[in-house]
Amino acid sequence: MQNLNREVRDSFTAALLGAVKNAYPELDIDAQQIASTITASLSNGDMTTAISFKLAKPLKASPSSIARNIVPKIGKVTYVSKLEELNGYINAFLDEGAYTAAVLSRVAEGSSTYGKSDIGKGEKVMVEFPSVNPNKQWHVGHLRNALLGDTICNLLGACSYKVEREDYIDDLGLQIAETAWGWKNLSDKPDKKFDLWLGEQYVEVNKRITENPELKTEMYGILKKMEDVNSAESLEIRGIAERCVKAQSETSFAYGIYHDVMVWESDIVRALLLRKALDIAMKAGVVEKPTEGKYAGCIVVKLDKLSKFAKELEGSREDSKVIVRSNGAATYLGKDFAFHLWKFGIIESGFKYKKFIEQPDGRPLFSTSPDGSAGEFGNEKRAINIIDASQYYNQLILKLMFSLMGRDDCANNLVHLAYGKVNIAGGGLSTRKGTWQGEGRSYTADDLLREVKAKTLDIVSNSEKIASKDSAEDISEKVAVAAIKFEFLRIAPEKEIVFSWEKALSFEGNSGPYCQYTYARASRIIEKAGSFAAPASFSHVSRSQDFELVKLMGRFEDIVEKACGEYRPNVITDYLLDLSSAFSKFYEAMPVLKGGEAMEERLAIVAAFRQVVRNGLALLGIGVVERM
Repeated sequence: MQNLNREVRDSFTAALLGAVKNAYPELDIDAQQIASTITASLSNGDMTTAISFKLAKPLKASPSSIARNIVPKIGKVTYVSKLEELNGYINAFLDEGAYTAAVLSRVAEGSSTYGKSDIGKGEKVMVEFPSVNPNKQWHVGHLRNALLGDTICNLLGACSYKVEREDYIDDLGLQIAETAWGWKNLSDKPDKKFDLWLGEQYVEVNKRITENPELKTEMYGILKKMEDVNSAESLEIRGIAERCVKAQSETSFAYGIYHDVMVWESDIVRALLLRKALDIAMKAGVVEKPTEGKYAGCIVVKLDKLSKFAKELEGSREDSKVIVRSNGAATYLGKDFAFHLWKFGIIESGFKYKKFIEQPDGRPLFSTSPDGSAGEFGNEKRAINIIDASQYYNQLILKLMFSLMGRDDCANNLVHLAYGKVNIAGGGLSTRKGTWQGEGRSYTADDLLREVKAKTLDIVSNSEKIASKDSAEDISEKVAVAAIKFEFLRIAPEKEIVFSWEKALSFEGNSGPYCQYTYARASRIIEKAGSFAAPASFSHVSRSQDFELVKLMGRFEDIVEKACGEYRPNVITDYLLDLSSAFSKFYEAMPVLKGGEAMEERLAIVAAFRQVVRNGLALLGIGVVERM
């Protein structure tokens, strides 16, 4: 089904183009130039074009005179009832009844699919998130990453991309070696959720390192042993990491976040991915191995080769970026480069996969594994990495390495969604230092959900509209998740968040629960009305709150495509707040059940709003409630 607003814009563009060529046949102008001048109007009509201003210079005439000459020559425009010139602009007014009928018809026909688009055309996209190390619990910073990644996947899926949700598990880093040392040398045994226990143990290990720096030698010894990924010690550590990831998954599932596949760093080493990548990179002249100087024995990429692709690298304080150190250890960038060659299908991995866990939504979560069978993951057209903004430089180098290979198709489709970190009052969140533990209450994603749910349950349980304790539990769960998700997602990704418990536990103002409340109010109106006939026309719709609400619902398809194309979930949250506010104004100004002859028309508008707000919340991973 074609996007309704695009259909109207295309019709307006074609009619304008014909009128301009009719009025000024000497001009060389095309539809794209016309379309670039058309915008939505909030004050004069519903669409406006500044084409007359664009033509004023070549025609050496005033915009007003040009517009007055063009308007009479404009042919029929779909769903437009009136055109007029005002101060040089040409304004188009939608036919309220016809446009309302078209919007509501599409909402009813599309139902849960209304707002979806076919712009992706089945293109394969892999989204990597949240990639939390397997030795800790999620804190609220990790939660932001996960919520962004999940919503980006939802948006891509709604726009007909074939999405693979991937989680990269770094089980070979120094943090894991430190965790393994703690497992062997600290006497405490797990007495709580395993990821939380492991995170607390990791903090204790680092306190001991501070007190006795010589312990680092033991941990580097473990790290060296871990290089043999098939050794008994490495496989034991992998088991600890897997146990941690299963505990982390409980947090993920509580927020309704699911994945398709996990890729473990030890399996990347086992598959010799780096060796294959270096062979390709050496032959392509992307990397080299100096024999003397500062980087002797290392494998590096020369930044002067990359600077021609990005001015940001000009004047850099370093002239090379190390891919493999002289001792043979690959850097983060080196491993990431190899991994992305696999993502784009440039090299075969030989990965083996097995089912790691059955997720609550019924889908299996697969994992790379030392044993298992072949799978069909990877070989993507686009790779999107949800990584905080501090990794911008490394992600830029990674992208430019593909350009240097002559693979601009990959470079242009390697997307770093850089987001601002989540800080707490007085500084940042550090797993190593234990600042996530806080004073009095921690900053874990589990504690956040637990406390918000407790507050919500207290409010919901006191509502006379809630029939039972089970209903109260279910509603409080959905409202708590909505409150948290909406609060994180309504902030533009590039902006940092300063997290505070006071703000997290406040439901006032613009929030997910407010949108859920307007849905519940619409549900109650439909319930009270009982069955009602679809109106034959919308003759009572006027340029008032009802039509403003209809126009917003008609924009939903555009909004979804915009949010997807810009990777910005806050476009959806902003829209939902506008939509919910418009519904509240409509409800207050135009009593639905006392609408007389207009009642059925207004009920149809309420039913459509209910569907659109439900679809919008679903994109954010937020459920609806019928009563609040």
